[in-house]
Amino acid sequence: MRVLLAAAWAALAAGAVMAQPGEGSRPGTDVQFWPSLSAEIKPFRRKDAKDTQMRFFRDLRASGELGWKFNEGAAQLKQFNIDAGISYPLFKFMRLGAEYRYSIRDRYTTNRHRLDLQLWLKHKFDRLQADYRFEYEHSFRDVRKLRTLLRNRAGLGYNIPNWKLDPQVRVEAFTALHYTGNRLVGMRYDLGTEVNLNKRKTRSMEIAVRHDREMGIASPEHAWVLVVELANTFKQK
Repeated sequence: MRVLLAAAWAALAAGAVMAQPGEGSRPGTDVQFWPSLSAEIKPFRRKDAKDTQMRFFRDLRASGELGWKFNEGAAQLKQFNIDAGISYPLFKFMRLGAEYRYSIRDRYTTNRHRLDLQLWLKHKFDRLQADYRFEYEHSFRDVRKLRTLLRNRAGLGYNIPNWKLDPQVRVEAFTALHYTGNRLVGMRYDLGTEVNLNKRKTRSMEIAVRHDREMGIASPEHAWVLVVELANTFKQK
């Protein structure tokens, strides 16, 4: 596990070094705001069948999310996302999942939908927590567009004693699979924290400052984003 996480982190760090705008490109910059609401539940879990119900049905999770993306200085609604997904923990440190997204975009852009396949890994080292996510993302759009992405995200979090705002840092690389050639097309950097909003730890708020960098395209965009997510987990005993 430690070797895998270290390798993933090294790959993302190398990608960050390579992720410089091409010579002659002039990236645009923007300030954006991305709020979202999400919920998770184990839909088939039965309270009265703790000892008899199959583990698969007890642990299968379903999730939903509503997300807004405001650009142009966080003043204009660029995109509204509706997500639905399922996930299942194969082991304590590994989870598999799939997610469908429908994106309602501005009046100048066609609405889109996509399918994601995901793998999560996580491990704790005393007060340090490392996580890694691999994602295969396919958008149903014109084949000439960059519609298939491989996403690799590595993160670290630290639990500060007697402090609720534990820091989290994440780096994500976006690699496009395309008939013109596979290439790195974006990097994402997050610095944030997650706060529990109740004693049962079923409600939380995640706040992060995000920096997105596009590359490998004619007019790349660099964006500073404030990300705020409110999440609720419905737990059954």
